[in-house]
Amino acid sequence: MSTESDYSDSEQSDHGSGGKADVGGLGLAIVDIPTGNDSSSPPLSPAKSRQRSDSESDHSFSDEYSGSELSTQRSDRTPSPTRQKKSKVKLKDGTTLDLTPPEDLLLNAEKRARRHIKHEEVSDAIYELTKCTALTRLVYGDDNWKLAESHTNLAYAYLTLKNLPVQAQYHADIAKNIMLSGLHTSDSSSSKAELLLMLVKMYYVLGRAFTILKKYPESEQNLMKAEKVSDERKKLGRSEGTEKIDLDIKIAIAMAKLFANQNKQAASQGFYEQAMKKVEKNYGNDSMELIAIYQDMGKLEQSKGKHADHDKATESYLQAYSISLSNYDGQSEEVAEAAHKLALAYSEGVTVEAETAAERYLDESLGIRQVLYGPHHPKTISSQESLCKLMIRTERQEDALSLLKTIIAAKNATYGDLSEEVGESYKLYGSILLAQGEMEKALRYFKKCHTIQSNLFGAGHRKSKATQQTIDMLLQSPILAAKEGQTKAGQLKRRPRFSANVK
Repeated sequence: MSTESDYSDSEQSDHGSGGKADVGGLGLAIVDIPTGNDSSSPPLSPAKSRQRSDSESDHSFSDEYSGSELSTQRSDRTPSPTRQKKSKVKLKDGTTLDLTPPEDLLLNAEKRARRHIKHEEVSDAIYELTKCTALTRLVYGDDNWKLAESHTNLAYAYLTLKNLPVQAQYHADIAKNIMLSGLHTSDSSSSKAELLLMLVKMYYVLGRAFTILKKYPESEQNLMKAEKVSDERKKLGRSEGTEKIDLDIKIAIAMAKLFANQNKQAASQGFYEQAMKKVEKNYGNDSMELIAIYQDMGKLEQSKGKHADHDKATESYLQAYSISLSNYDGQSEEVAEAAHKLALAYSEGVTVEAETAAERYLDESLGIRQVLYGPHHPKTISSQESLCKLMIRTERQEDALSLLKTIIAAKNATYGDLSEEVGESYKLYGSILLAQGEMEKALRYFKKCHTIQSNLFGAGHRKSKATQQTIDMLLQSPILAAKEGQTKAGQLKRRPRFSANVK
């Protein structure tokens, strides 16, 4: 496990009143300023921080941004009617000049960001969070930790809402530079707790972004720092809020995914179990947060290749499916997705019972999605394809061909006639026909696939070349070669090359 010199345990933090604390030995200088009250707002803060309500808490930790997860938790107060009336001035030329103070604009922008996130309006949410960074700079200045907090919120949104790790890393680095470049003050334990919570989120974002970018040493270093700051925050003796608990769970899962990507299954398993214990302790044994953890653990077991215990993997997916049924409606997408993944796990088995169970859960997933989305939807098509591959595996080629015709028609309507998805289905159709000895029909479907691939990728692409090799192999048959020569395409190939010189 990677370490850094700034992890040195010899650098002890000074939590005394008015003392300068180097948080966790990370080079982050914080000065505690004793006051007569316990206000968590810095001197320039436009409003008091507020506690996150249970109704707003985000219990999901599969990298989804919650509508209430802005770290700067200010009150929802609005300016007084008198102040609102004075904030806009009408000029002589008829135009209206908005004189709303930036601190009020900041509050409004944060409210709008939370609302857009709640309604999954991603672009609008990113716009408002970007506006928050500009307004925070006006209110607090360039070196205040609140500006770092604003950039961290924007980085978190880029990571979880849009899956853009480069942008997330960029804004998290800005926040990190702000925190490392100055001396930051906290006037109370609650203010310091808020500051440390922001640092945990900042290092978490950097860790996840680096994992996605496959920069594993940097990812491990930042996730370890997130753990270190989280432990530092616990020393304040304050009760942990929902956001803090969720971040601790996310850090454990992030570490598990990091080690899984590096094929370190034992270390990854340990962190998944750690995350599971935290979820069960805080949210119960049937919490919906456990669904993703059980599915990831099943995937981790399957990644062991020939050493994988498929029964153990299937048990994990079965647990996820059971929890889905207890938390969601039986005809919901969540249940359909859990059933689909469970079916794929069963399909890895070699027994007739496993294949029967796989087909049963695929039928369930397909039935739900056909009702929810109709036949021409990517998720419905995904369930159909999985069922088709299971039919091929169980040697029901005729049933598979019949279902493939339905899939091709749905893909034509969903993706277009010349889409890669349609081309792959033509290739699969040709492969089944070839296995049945229908070489002439198979050749026709392979040609359709090659035409699509050549139009999309070019004749020199590896996919086009692989399909062309299959076609050439089929044309080695004298019967097919003779028939190919009788077609228009074959006659054009055998036609003499054009010459401008008349002999």
